[in-house]
Amino acid sequence: MINFNDMGNDQVVRYGLIALLFAGALFLLAGFISEFKALRFVGQDAQFTRTITVSGAGEAFAIADTAEFTFAVIEEAKTIEAAQKVVTETTNALLSYLKSAGVEEKHLKTTSYNIAPRYDYDTTKGFPSGDRVLVGYEVSHWVSVKTKKTDKVGELLAQIGSRGATNISSVNFTVEDEDEVRREARIEAIEDARVKAKQLADDLGVRIVKVVNFYESGGGPIYFAREAAFGMGGDMDKAALPPTPDIPIGENTVMVNVNITYAID
Repeated sequence: MINFNDMGNDQVVRYGLIALLFAGALFLLAGFISEFKALRFVGQDAQFTRTITVSGAGEAFAIADTAEFTFAVIEEAKTIEAAQKVVTETTNALLSYLKSAGVEEKHLKTTSYNIAPRYDYDTTKGFPSGDRVLVGYEVSHWVSVKTKKTDKVGELLAQIGSRGATNISSVNFTVEDEDEVRREARIEAIEDARVKAKQLADDLGVRIVKVVNFYESGGGPIYFAREAAFGMGGDMDKAALPPTPDIPIGENTVMVNVNITYAID
């Protein structure tokens, strides 16, 4: 314990100054801690009571580099075995052709395989009270196809149609790196919103401080699609070269909309 009675005036003054400096340091430290805690709220909407919100729109275009379509082989017969035999042989031949044409096996996928009974009515007892009679079975095998050979899609469609596919549909052209196209559209939308916010701030006589909220929406890419139906029944002469349809690829459009909230002062 310090005995001030044994000290001279100079020592008392010195210790007094030290005590004051220590107390001041504690005061400043407490203030610093308080300010540091307040930093947790920087960037949160609740901090800002004055804001403006604007919307922006952007779009980007890309030439499709991937084609997708589906085909089916459908056969009806009196027995399941007979219908399955035709469907299996025809589908296997079609898959073999597609692989030889450059379609990778990983891009060939069965999407549906169905066996369904077919009924008719015995009208000898009078319609509609006639008994339902089993007349056969229908077997269908649906396969999806994806290929990077977009310039060969017409040829592929013509060939599988002539080789026994009984349904071809949902011909879509897509962009593999869709994220990069979407980013281009987003940048355009953000710039559109920024320009609008600057104009609005000038009209209001305020200053934009920072972005405090961002929301993005968009309908995704608009795909160009074609429907086709070739080889119904598979009766075309397989030795003859089938006519090749023109399948325009066109452009894919990606649209992005944003809502941006700015703090103002």
